[in-house]
Amino acid sequence: MRIYVLFAHPNSDSFNGRLCEAYCAAASAKGHEIRRQDLFQLSFDPILREGLRRVQPLENDLIAAQANLSWCEHFVLFYPVWWGNVPALLKGFFDRTLYSEFTYRHDANDPFWKKLLQGRSGHIITTSDATADWLESRYHDADINAVRAATLEICGMRPVAVTRIGGVKDLKPPQREEWLTRMAELAAQAP
Repeated sequence: MRIYVLFAHPNSDSFNGRLCEAYCAAASAKGHEIRRQDLFQLSFDPILREGLRRVQPLENDLIAAQANLSWCEHFVLFYPVWWGNVPALLKGFFDRTLYSEFTYRHDANDPFWKKLLQGRSGHIITTSDATADWLESRYHDADINAVRAATLEICGMRPVAVTRIGGVKDLKPPQREEWLTRMAELAAQAP
């Protein structure tokens, strides 16, 4: 399987980074082809300067991201939850990379749009200091709703699984190791 991994955390040595490494290593060992990009290493303007009036020319790193999305069969996204949502740079990445005619197309005769990333599945893996229960009860999983339903599924990716790892600041070393093992298991079971 062709898997595109987008790591959207500024620190590769964070727990989020260790989870991503464990996932990628296990997926490669299972024979999957992996393409990984580290969002905070990419060079691009995250601001959609003219809204949706005109397509802003893409920087090389975003062209590569689009090529990875076109190539992949499965998209895996790692990010931390900050202020109940995704990092701002990730939102900018979506705004700039996932635009009309690449990920969706409007049809004048249909109130809906054609989903151009159909045939791909996804997996969102998040970390947060807040517990998963808190993010669900207090914020109604705002980040997941925005990324899964209002972004990836709008573009045609289905199914999109979610693994939320909450309470990271309170995890003991054995619990962290359990999550690293779980990442390897998820990679081995990738659809």
